[in-house]
Amino acid sequence: MSLTPLPKYTSLKELSKNDTKAVICERGARLIYLSVNNSPNLLWVNPQLDKILEKNEWNTGGLRVWISPERNFFYRKPATFQEWFCPNTLDPANYKILEARENKIVLQTDFELKDIATGETLRGVIRREFLLREAAENRAIIAVREALFTEKTISTKVNLWALLQVNPPGTVVVPVKENAEPVHYFKPIPLNRIKVSNEAVFFKIDGNLVCKLGVKPEDLPTPGEACIAYISNIGNIWYYLMLKTSQAPENQEECLDPPKHDPEGPRGCVQSYNSGPEGGPEKFGEIELQFEPATKIGKHYISTVKYTLEAAVGTREEVLRSLKETLNLKEIVLL
Repeated sequence: MSLTPLPKYTSLKELSKNDTKAVICERGARLIYLSVNNSPNLLWVNPQLDKILEKNEWNTGGLRVWISPERNFFYRKPATFQEWFCPNTLDPANYKILEARENKIVLQTDFELKDIATGETLRGVIRREFLLREAAENRAIIAVREALFTEKTISTKVNLWALLQVNPPGTVVVPVKENAEPVHYFKPIPLNRIKVSNEAVFFKIDGNLVCKLGVKPEDLPTPGEACIAYISNIGNIWYYLMLKTSQAPENQEECLDPPKHDPEGPRGCVQSYNSGPEGGPEKFGEIELQFEPATKIGKHYISTVKYTLEAAVGTREEVLRSLKETLNLKEIVLL
């Protein structure tokens, strides 16, 4: 998908090194384009980009940051998880570029977010920093830092939440401990779309059925260490995208996002979404990290989290081998 419509609505900044190129747009503070070794864009961009920009809607594509729990802030009827919407005071908000260098960009916005479940309003500042940390021949790493500071706290605990949109079809891979039990966030995930081994959970992304996977903090191999990868191809170019953090929730108390399917049941801190016709015409997937809760200091919520987005390209065999080594897995199942 071309980024041609973007300059009409927002400024773009490029991070580049060797044959890696990343583009961040000021609107929504999105990482909207990532190319490794001169590959096509590895991120999903909305094919109706013109329409989304003209209407000031959220779903442009790429990597974004939201505030969780979704139930409180994104449903007009939170008690029953009905009438989902994205508040434009959070996304795209009104980001401004504070700093732009060859390998780093910093953006910031004021935001206002209503907790529909309690009627309270959360106001504050979000800052996003992108650093092109590594750009080797077939691999790149972008270090991301998200910061949240609010004017005051509310009765709901909150946390930052990173979401990367990906092109279907492909397979999500989440390393887990033995006997992991995935969380089915919206409804039971059909068996042909999920596989659980003694070392990983695999989830199918194809844009044909709305469903969402969650992985509990208790099922992660190392407490607080979360990782989610996505493997796919563009023609004969295979690639993986991976989000990784050392600031994941460590238990259910720190995991704030309840599932629609069973609101009183276990919660996931690593998540993946598959779109479908019932959710809208766009076909995309997402890999997501929910971070540890914001800290209450005085009258404020404060949170600073760090994670990396890693991308690698190559042949099918090269990418599978590299991902196995990176995740320390014996087998990767492509769904």
